[in-house]
Formats: sequence, C-alpha cells, structure tokens
Amino acid sequence: MSTEILMPKLGLNMTEGKLVQWLKREGDRVERGDLLMVVETDKITMEAESQTSGILDRIIVPAGRTVPVATVVGIIVGEGEAPAEIRLSEGTVRQTEGSPARLASQSLKSPAGEAGSGRGVPASPIAKRIAHDHGLDLSTLKGTGQGGRITQQDVENALATKGLPAVVPGGGQDMPMDAVRALVAQRMMRSVLGTAQVTLHAEVDVGRLLAFRERLKGEAESLGRQPPGLTAILTAITARALREHLYMNSTEANGLIHVSQEIHIGQAVDTERGLLVVVVRNADQKSIQDTAEELAALRQRAQEGKSKPEDLGGSTFTLTNLGMYDVDGFTPILNPPEAGILGVGRIVEKVAWRGGQVVAQPMMTLSLTFDHRLVDGAPAARFLQFVKVAIEQLEE
Repeated sequence: MSTEILMPKLGLNMTEGKLVQWLKREGDRVERGDLLMVVETDKITMEAESQTSGILDRIIVPAGRTVPVATVVGIIVGEGEAPAEIRLSEGTVRQTEGSPARLASQSLKSPAGEAGSGRGVPASPIAKRIAHDHGLDLSTLKGTGQGGRITQQDVENALATKGLPAVVPGGGQDMPMDAVRALVAQRMMRSVLGTAQVTLHAEVDVGRLLAFRERLKGEAESLGRQPPGLTAILTAITARALREHLYMNSTEANGLIHVSQEIHIGQAVDTERGLLVVVVRNADQKSIQDTAEELAALRQRAQEGKSKPEDLGGSTFTLTNLGMYDVDGFTPILNPPEAGILGVGRIVEKVAWRGGQVVAQPMMTLSLTFDHRLVDGAPAARFLQFVKVAIEQLEE
C-alpha cells in the first residue's frame, strides 16, 4: 500500500512551504521517524520526519519548490509494492506508466544526485540549503560550529573561495533574499508606515540589578541549574510592569484596540537566517529561573533552525537587548501589531553624585518605542518609569 508524503502544516497561519532539501533519495529505505526532508516557512526551517516505513518510491516535488500545505510531494511504498493512487492539485489520478501523474512527476524530478552529497554531515538547515543551491559538497568542509557543525558562515566562506556568488559589475555581489529576510523587510516597512511610533529613553541605575543577578547566580549554581542572565530578569520585571499597565499589552486590529489579559513577551534573537522573535508565554506567571531556562531553550532552537511553531508568534510585547554589542541606546522598531517594544542598551559606568560624593555608577539606557495611536505619551512614560523604579529597587 502506498503512502502519500504531504507538505506539512507547521503552524496555524502556514499556507505554503518551501521544500528546501530531500534527506532521502528515490529507492532509499525509510523508517517511521526518519528525517525525510527540510521544509522552510516564512518563520522557521524544520526537518520533517517520515510518518510511515517503506521505500521512497517517488519524489514528486523537487527541492527548491514552494507548494501549498497538504500538497503531495512524494510517495512511500511497501517492500515490493508499486504506487497506487496519488493526489495532485488537479484531483486524484492513478499512477501508471505514461499517465499524466507520472509524466508530471518525471518533469518535476531533481537532477541525479540533487538530494545532496554530504548527507549526514552535521550542518545548520540554512547551511545545507545554501550548499545545496550551489552544488557544494558539505563533506568537504570543516565546520566551526559546536561539535564541528557546519554553519552558514562556513558555507559562505567556501563559496567565496570558489568565487561564488558571482561578482556583479561595479563590485559587490547579488545575494538572494530568503524567506525570513523578506518577511522581516515586509514587517518592518508595515511597522514604520502603518503606525505612529514614538521612542522614550530613560537611564537606569543598575547597581542593585547586578547584585541581584549575582545572588540568583549563587542560588542557581547551588541547585545545579543554569544561572539567570540579565535578559531573564528584565523579562520578569517587564511582565510585572505590563500586568500593572495592561494598556501597554495591547494590539491593534481593524481599527480596534485589543487589550490582552495574557502576557506573552517576545524576545528578538539574532540567528544565521536573520532576526526571529521567540515568545515566552504567560511570562508574568513564571519564576525568573524558569524564564531563564525557557529562554535558553528557545534561543538554541532558533539558532539551530529548529524552532517549533509555538515558539514563534503570538507575542503581546517585545524585548530586544543589544547591550552585548556595546550599544548604549537605540530606537527599536515596533513588532506589529503590538503597542510597544522595550530596547535594552549596555551597562556602562558613569560619574554620579551620591551622598555628597562623586562615584562611578553602573548605568543602562532603556528605550521604549510605542504606537501613539494606541497609547498616549504620559501613560507610556509611566510604564517606563515603573520598569526603571523596579530595577533600581531590587533587593540585593
């Protein structure tokens, strides 16, 4: 009995997906649970597992094609069996020699070996895709990632050595805009053109914050757990501020302001594929330690291109931290349709007057961008002030 391989639906809003790479070739034995193909949406890249065991009899949709969800992309048959019926976009047809279905599948077949040499080589999904698109054998590369994993930079360095991508007249090079980059571009333009963005800045004394982090670090290490970082602590403080100022936890849709009772804080994460926003759901109901461990898992999956559909989307407010890049302050762009985003700068010692003396005090700049259509300046300022005071009054 033959089984149709369908383009999976990886999220509620997913309507189509790009079949980036086949991880098996026609004629290969496939076991249930084996990694079968790499699928890319506008948010994530995931390795899809086979839902059945058998022989990969036919690849109908080759790597590089984008098709609607539930489209038949391949056929798996049992040992010694021939394919029965497959479902194409025109309907259900019988798969026989010379039939339109077989001719269509043959016309869509990949060239010999397109499934990619270097299969089984540890590499990030984006590295695999770029290597596949340029016919680069991953087994010839030495990975610089964790455990020898091949990264996007490794592949790009190899292509540069080979002279790819081609240099265009006048210098420089043309680079394709992948799905994530295109989505970020679309959302940023929608954000800037479709909202009334205002940014407020506030300097914060973080002496108590640093002492608080050290105390949590000692407690976590004594329990053998991962110590919370500053972002986890700031996420917890921001969640508490949102609970006290729910108007900042609002979104806009069709001319209506929706104030959510659930607080889901998005975290901007820099990945090889571009900017992704992972989401800590119900952040106000979680301890700082639990938030830290969840953030670590979310970031790791995002950076490895293995984010789950529920990891992304649905945030009600966003936090973005550029302090690790020595950025003092910046103007974050709203993540539509949210009303606000809080930017975090680096910690730097500044001269301050304390108790009649000049002292060096660790300071940090917070930058709150808000949509003035949804929130006025004074309420937004009160929210930022709450965050500032909460940080400065932490118990050491």
